[in-house]
Amino acid sequence: MRKLLLILLIAPFAASASDGNRPSGARAFSLGNASVALFDEWSGFYNQAGLSLLKKKSFGAYYENRFSIKELSTKSLHLNFPGKFGTFAGSYSQFGFELYKESKIGIAYSRELGKNLWAGIQFNQHSKKLSSEFGSQSKYTFEIGLLAEISSNFYLGFHISNPNQEKFQYTDYDEPIPTIGRFGFSWKLSNGAMICSEIQKNLDDDLQVKAGIEYPIHKKLSLRVGVHNHPNSICLGLGFNFSHLKANIGFSRHPVLGYTPSADISFQF
Repeated sequence: MRKLLLILLIAPFAASASDGNRPSGARAFSLGNASVALFDEWSGFYNQAGLSLLKKKSFGAYYENRFSIKELSTKSLHLNFPGKFGTFAGSYSQFGFELYKESKIGIAYSRELGKNLWAGIQFNQHSKKLSSEFGSQSKYTFEIGLLAEISSNFYLGFHISNPNQEKFQYTDYDEPIPTIGRFGFSWKLSNGAMICSEIQKNLDDDLQVKAGIEYPIHKKLSLRVGVHNHPNSICLGLGFNFSHLKANIGFSRHPVLGYTPSADISFQF
């Protein structure tokens, strides 16, 4: 009973801590989620513009065990289809357990707008299932992103989610779906290392600053470290890159609630 009460107290906080976008992908996770100017198979979760730079179709799965409590886990899937007329992608994520469950389904499209400029848009269905007293609801939002290569291997990214400020409505109160703007950069150095950083503003929260570094130990292995504030957290991770398979693991530490492990795997075809 004590564990159940603890989970019910933490669950709303843990959901809001994910910033409403339900970011997925252990690479971005281990970089402090400084991901607005990254582009990889998981771009559908943090900046759809990056999907335009994908060359191969891909399918992947992600798991995150928030604060090492299985009832607060996030499970995600992605499916990407790059083609002649742009990239189409689908994504799904689910957070929580039987007494508090959120899910998000996204359909995205991304394409090149001009030389070194890419854009993406995604339409989402957000669903939330609470106790039998509150039932379940579904709401619809969209998000848009831009990505530009300003100079060789230096990228700027911008992303906004839920600009229509949709919200869940209950008898006694309304619960907004976060409206979030993000702006940042990624810079790949001559030795293969990459530096990334971004600022994030949720309309209802303080400004959040994120930063990360990725360093290639070997052509198939990368080491990552990241930090962010609100709350102050440090993140670590490893990335594995094989011919048709990519895998990543990441860990973060919350100053009060403890450790969160994450992992993903993607197949290219």
